[in-house]
Amino acid sequence: MNKTITGGQLIFNKLLQYKVQDAFLYSGGAIMPLIDKFYNQNKINYYIHTHEQNLGHAATGYARSTGKVGICIVTSGPGLTNMVTPMLDAQNDSTPLIIFSGQVPLSAIGTNAFQEAPSTNITKPFTKMSKLCTSINDLSYIVDHAFYIARTGKPGVVHIDLPKCILSSQIDINTVNNQDKYHYFINTKKNIIDSNINYDKISDLINNSKKPVIYAGQGVNNSINELNTFIQKSNIPITTTIHAMGSYDEQKPLSLKFVGMHGNYAANKAIQESDCIIALGSRFDDRTTGNLYKYAPKAIEAYDKGSGGIIQCNIKTNEHPSSIPVHYSVNTDCKIFLTELNKKIKYNDYTSWITYLNNLKIKHPFQTNFNLPNNKITSQDVLIELNKQLKNKNIDYIITTGVGNHQMFTAQFIEWKKPKTFISSGSLGVMGFGLPAAIGCGIGNPSKQIINIDGDGSFLMTMPDMKTLKQHNINNVKIIILNNNTLGMVDIWENLFFDGRITATDNKHAPDFYKIAKNFGLKSSYCDSKYNLKKTIHKFLNCKTNILAEFKVQHTPCFPLVAPGAALDNVIMNKNDIEDINTNVLPPS
Repeated sequence: MNKTITGGQLIFNKLLQYKVQDAFLYSGGAIMPLIDKFYNQNKINYYIHTHEQNLGHAATGYARSTGKVGICIVTSGPGLTNMVTPMLDAQNDSTPLIIFSGQVPLSAIGTNAFQEAPSTNITKPFTKMSKLCTSINDLSYIVDHAFYIARTGKPGVVHIDLPKCILSSQIDINTVNNQDKYHYFINTKKNIIDSNINYDKISDLINNSKKPVIYAGQGVNNSINELNTFIQKSNIPITTTIHAMGSYDEQKPLSLKFVGMHGNYAANKAIQESDCIIALGSRFDDRTTGNLYKYAPKAIEAYDKGSGGIIQCNIKTNEHPSSIPVHYSVNTDCKIFLTELNKKIKYNDYTSWITYLNNLKIKHPFQTNFNLPNNKITSQDVLIELNKQLKNKNIDYIITTGVGNHQMFTAQFIEWKKPKTFISSGSLGVMGFGLPAAIGCGIGNPSKQIINIDGDGSFLMTMPDMKTLKQHNINNVKIIILNNNTLGMVDIWENLFFDGRITATDNKHAPDFYKIAKNFGLKSSYCDSKYNLKKTIHKFLNCKTNILAEFKVQHTPCFPLVAPGAALDNVIMNKNDIEDINTNVLPPS
């Protein structure tokens, strides 16, 4: 006797086959035949958020912190369109997500039916794959292909649009088994190996350089042992993007911390003065390069003279950019590249180079002294104390943030020791990312302490997801609000670049967040003075469940700052520097 299953059951079975343990979802009419399969079962945990955007960011936090594929399930129309922001964010930050969206029945597509949207037309331009399923006979293959595409090469986002008639219709289980591509996709080799790489030439360039620097991006996070071996064997200093912070312990002498618009002054100078830049798993995002035409002049000069240059190892070929004069483009996985280089790299003392950079680190630290009256506190004060207590307690933690000055302060003042411990929206810069991402990290890492460091503006965007924490008993997530009653980063730019015309950044009617947290069932505390700072953070870190700590901070700028359009080493270190910035600097973009 033939046994049949619905399209919804087929997808659920596939999730089990791929060992999915957690899914993030929000229901609705078109997706109900799939959502129904989660009823009264204990094989896949599912989490219901307050908005589709929140579940998308939660799945992103889950995927980036664990390396697993994030699974999102939403309904048609607004369910899918509400997911566009987290989908684009995840794609830009190389995060493996699979989105299953409901769709109106095939017969109704194109009729402007209730909750219809041209979903794949919307998502196709920015995803790795976007597919409307038009036959239940294709569904098994599409899901197998989705898992393969999401994880292979540079990770990214896959979207499967599911008409309700496909989810509800029946298929013979034997037909599904005969079409199953699971074993093919699961056993297909995923590493990209470029057999044309001349490791002898590249290692000679590095070994003979005088001022080399490693520039590491997120693509190196799964190659930590190889990276640390390379640094130990070569004695080359390293700077990172914000997504690669912790790939090399920032407490070690060769760390320059992160590079870019708000990065360490020494890191920016290292890139500009290096004769050999070794870029690992990074695509030269504009926030790390400054003015493209003024980027890495000494490395370009060295290459023109027959030595040094810019070496880029990146798994995605079309991210070897023409805008940056990459001299040696290597299309392979960083683990493979570093493994081969470690066989040929030599130790050099680079005494004068390292001494020069270390002196810059000492002379130009991140700004902390604002001499505020009445023991008022700054965001920097809070984060310095938090970092001190985290180190003393030796807590295994992951930190998420929203987007803005608080994000950059966090990158500056926490000493990152492990990879994948800073989870934030990078390329897309999504305010509101912090709380839902922390929830996803908490679900995926139940033994770790998850701390969301947020600004008042970012937190207001996704604040209702505190409900998700309590509903699903996710007790390892804590929240710090750095409340200065303004959209701090844009406000500072208005002061620096728009003659102080403060427009649309005032947030003075924000609520008392610590009071709101209580209504959501969280513990809370409040601090507005240095007198209570140490005690408040101690209470925060030692709380055994969810807690929100609101810090009333004074509005302070985030320096260093490379103005948009400026060279990477044309740095504003304080407000007085604004008059000295090159007049060719472009307005903020």
